[in-house]
Amino acid sequence: MISQNTARDVVPATASQSGAGVVLGVDSVRKQYTRRGWIRRSNATVTESLRGVSFELREGETLGLLGPNGAGKTTLLKIIATLLYPTSGKVTFFGRDVCEHSIWARKQIGLVTCDERSFYWRLTGRQNLSFFANLFGLNKKHADERIEELLGILGLTDAANSAYLGYSSGMKQKMAIARGLLTNPALALYDEPTRSLDPLSAHKIRTWISENQHRWERQARILATNQLREAELLCDRILILNKGAVIAHGTVREIRDRWDKRDYGLHQVICSPSTGTVDTAPAAALGLLSIDEEAGEDGERVFKICCRRNSDGLSLALSRLLAAGLNVLRCEAEQVPFDDVFCSLVMSEGQEAR
Repeated sequence: MISQNTARDVVPATASQSGAGVVLGVDSVRKQYTRRGWIRRSNATVTESLRGVSFELREGETLGLLGPNGAGKTTLLKIIATLLYPTSGKVTFFGRDVCEHSIWARKQIGLVTCDERSFYWRLTGRQNLSFFANLFGLNKKHADERIEELLGILGLTDAANSAYLGYSSGMKQKMAIARGLLTNPALALYDEPTRSLDPLSAHKIRTWISENQHRWERQARILATNQLREAELLCDRILILNKGAVIAHGTVREIRDRWDKRDYGLHQVICSPSTGTVDTAPAAALGLLSIDEEAGEDGERVFKICCRRNSDGLSLALSRLLAAGLNVLRCEAEQVPFDDVFCSLVMSEGQEAR
């Protein structure tokens, strides 16, 4: 087997001087694209994909990169992986500028991108990985050992000698992971690793990533995903992008706590079965923002009530339930789902979370 510290062995001595365990530094990174008109080339439009993104990543950390489509997640990963150059700003890997030392950085940064077109469909899984290992400049003996290790860990050994074109979507995703980890990178970048997978296949990929965090504890990871639950389960910290800018950064709890400091909260009210019609109209002046009904168990009626803190909103909502002939069984303050926190931050441009 290849040593799990292979990537560390080629890190220069100056890396340890760049900070205590800091693997990656992203400092005020911007990326602009210029589109010129077809008729008059002077009619150019500038699109800013990233707007001053900054953060650090340490050994063993997993950072979740969240944001709506077009937020700049993939662009940021490509800049870190040296596939794109930033318009301004700087990315350092173990203290070295990745633009100035791109070849050195690529040997230690693994990009897991689930683009099936980049594999050779008529080759077997093992042949594909051997081809990419050769491109990466890996020693053949060590490459063969690494390929066998990854095939075994990912559960692909039995299919290794079958043509890639016959692989299922989940197997293709695993192949993308194997290719990205061939060099045993110090930094692994996952670009939506469970995209388009069925729930069972996605669960298997998440389980593997979780186990990998314990298997290679010093490896740092960035996980770009649109699955918020996936980020909660796998990531130590979360960075949320919107329109190329960072709108929130921290642990899920820290982001949620900042959101919870707003002047409104969520309550769940469970009522006994009834056919009464409830007035669900908001009354913002009194602090009642919304009343939504959800299906409950055994015919119970469940209401989600959003109201301003220290207002008459909750009292008004309860009085409406009683007026409709409902018997209130329980009223509980509820933690807002992270999905709702994320959507609220994005919709409000995240100004309060900066």
